[in-house]
Amino acid sequence: MFDLDGTLADSFAGIRLALNAALAEEGISERDLGWVRIHVGRGALELARDAVGERADGAFLAAMTARYLELYRATYLDHTPPLPGAAAALEFVAAGTAGRVAVVSNKDEALSRLWLRHAGFERHVRAVVGPDTYGVRKPDPGALLPVLRGFGVAPADALMVGDMVVDVAAGAGVGTPVVGVNADPVAAAALRAAGATAVLGRVGQLPAWLVRHGRGWRYDGPVLGELG
Repeated sequence: MFDLDGTLADSFAGIRLALNAALAEEGISERDLGWVRIHVGRGALELARDAVGERADGAFLAAMTARYLELYRATYLDHTPPLPGAAAALEFVAAGTAGRVAVVSNKDEALSRLWLRHAGFERHVRAVVGPDTYGVRKPDPGALLPVLRGFGVAPADALMVGDMVVDVAAGAGVGTPVVGVNADPVAAAALRAAGATAVLGRVGQLPAWLVRHGRGWRYDGPVLGELG
């Protein structure tokens, strides 16, 4: 089970573009890329709440969230490239799991599906889950458990891969180990402190890690030597 934003997709510039356009319409100062990296991962409403700060009353927050999403839907495909190694990692994992690969994101399911299709990843992903799929978002166990049941996989035999502490918490909530993916030293330390089984610098290193630490994985690709 893969997270999307920051794990498979380089989403932050596209999110910042749409968010700042919505903020500018209301005369609110823009947010830089570092701020966006820290505040994504909990869904559009929470992102908008953090961005508008003290103006986050109910009606205004709802309107800002809707406007941000409107702008984001119109632009994100052109501003969200795949992260290096994402295609190879998905292909490898799909082959090794008989296609039991899911994307579990706090981005709405339809947006995730459109991006996966746009990136050419759709063929490697059998299930796509967003907060609108089951009515919950990570780290709620209800975001992961239906995927595991659908695949017929026990939680302990699955793996969650994500770049944020919320992904580690989601895995811990159902008893699934988590491999963190984040090159930022501070974020990587937070993933380890939260209980990630391992933290890799990028998702392209996942096949090599699985060969070394998984159960019967075989791989001869070029990243085998990258983990030292």
